[in-house]
Amino acid sequence: MHGKRSSKLISITSAKEMKGTISLPPSSDCFFLSMIISLGSKIPAKISPIRDMPIISWWEKAFSGHILFKTTDDTVTIEPISQSSNIVLSYEEIPYRDFSVFLLLGQKKTIVLDPLPKARLEEWNRILNDMGCTLKTINSENNKTAIYLDNTDNFRIKDTVKSIDDVHAILGIALSLKKKVTIATESMFFSPLRHVLPSFGYEINVNTNLKNKNEDPLIRRMRFLQTGKKSDGNLIYYIEADFTNSKASYSEITLCGDDTLGAIFTAAKTIVHKGSLIIENVPLESWGMATLNFFRKMGGIIATQETHKTTFGSCGIVTLEKFGHFGKKIECSPVFLYSSQLPAMVVLSCFASGQSVFRGLSDLRKDEPDGLEQIIFCLKKIGARCGEMPDGIVIDGQKQYDGFDLPEPLPANLAASFAVAGLKCMGQTNINDSSILRHWPRFEEILKSSCIFRE
Repeated sequence: MHGKRSSKLISITSAKEMKGTISLPPSSDCFFLSMIISLGSKIPAKISPIRDMPIISWWEKAFSGHILFKTTDDTVTIEPISQSSNIVLSYEEIPYRDFSVFLLLGQKKTIVLDPLPKARLEEWNRILNDMGCTLKTINSENNKTAIYLDNTDNFRIKDTVKSIDDVHAILGIALSLKKKVTIATESMFFSPLRHVLPSFGYEINVNTNLKNKNEDPLIRRMRFLQTGKKSDGNLIYYIEADFTNSKASYSEITLCGDDTLGAIFTAAKTIVHKGSLIIENVPLESWGMATLNFFRKMGGIIATQETHKTTFGSCGIVTLEKFGHFGKKIECSPVFLYSSQLPAMVVLSCFASGQSVFRGLSDLRKDEPDGLEQIIFCLKKIGARCGEMPDGIVIDGQKQYDGFDLPEPLPANLAASFAVAGLKCMGQTNINDSSILRHWPRFEEILKSSCIFRE
């Protein structure tokens, strides 16, 4: 039976057609981001819509004593109360982890993480030491670690080019400490923070070191190739944020569609060519389009149409019009732009013609279990021809696989991505769906309604 459920398992069989319209639910990650900014800024926020988002009840429990939740119809009002300093969170379930954790640390919270990988703790220590701050740890039973900031009096941002992957952490602690910062980086900064922070009354801008601000970077590059002169130096982006004073006392947030789920359904459609499928409420900003842009680079054709604005930018309709995509090499930097959608991109690559290479993913190795090894584990389960590198994955695409089983609990984006891979596998695929249900309770229903399965 298609979609038959056993204990914590979703069963998927081969689909011959995928058609109709899928409307993405609101993004739970952007809800969390709005909630955490509300807490850090001490500015109440009204957030909507919140349909199909059961994970909110988890966060309401976790932030009890820190935030008061008032839910009416399709709206939640967030009111920071900060009656407690201790907070217990699941490491795996924290969206925009660096920004969120550093914001909470700046709020003088003691965060108990279950568990906290040693390599991630070392990375956070490095970033905080560079800013003149001191991180303290307390080890407790059951592999839990409590962390807190012991000193922020010497907080500073060095006048050096920062890794783009450090930016979220710096902005998180700067917001809590009410600081003004300028961060120099050689990479453009695409992030939902650029959209949502102004809603809380904060200014955030990105400028460059170009003498002529109106000059196209491509033209500048072409001039260098012709003259061989590089007098202006490398192109540097300056991210400027002022958290000293907010211009708002209250914020109204309209959530965008779930970009991770949109990437997963995009991957599903790329492997089930027959039928016309429209995906609605898709974020159309650069921060949420990693999979769509990857598919374009692979030779696929996508039609997009903006339909409405949200606090997190434009959303609209996506239709995939051409398939027959080819493997490509991609540098996944900054990693926060790719991490949530990476499993969908990997599944897309499994069914592409030729080889795909993903580099720049060494940061995933700081997690426990190792984030790259988790993906490799799933690829081997499906039977994909793949190879592992210190900072990436190589995948040789093929057209058909046999059904497979993943009964182990996995992160929601990984479990759901390999569930849709089952749409192109011969036989039955069984996936543990416990994490999927927390994030997207209608996931199985949407698949069943949009797919025509083979007998």
